[in-house]
Amino acid sequence: MAEVKNTAAHESPKTQRMIRLDIYVKKHPSITHEEFHERWSTVHGSLVKGWLAEKGIYRYTQFHSPPELTSASLGIHDDAKILDFDGHAEVVVPNIDVLRQLVKDNFFADHATPDQEAITDMGSVMRSIGYEEVHIENGKAVEV
Repeated sequence: MAEVKNTAAHESPKTQRMIRLDIYVKKHPSITHEEFHERWSTVHGSLVKGWLAEKGIYRYTQFHSPPELTSASLGIHDDAKILDFDGHAEVVVPNIDVLRQLVKDNFFADHATPDQEAITDMGSVMRSIGYEEVHIENGKAVEV
């Protein structure tokens, strides 16, 4: 297994391995795809972004996967499958300790979880965690 450095927050993302947590979700069956994407963007994003910024998050993004974006719509006709999720959130932090502090903080459970439960099929949630290597940034190849 690759060693993950516990890097300082002042280092450039190019010179450190950023820790990335991806959270994959499906919409709640009681709402439409349009309702899910609108509320996830406007309500849920607004609930968490200020808190995440205060806690030392480097980047938080929402990746929306509407049903009209499929392999066929891209002209891809191989056997590879597209992940069956309506979206995923990406949380990038300078070190694992930042994520550990987020878990200890009750803000998400107290403020964001009720909204998440209203728009997300909670049984569908999956996570992936690892480190990020940037090979191209701002259109230029970078040293890893």
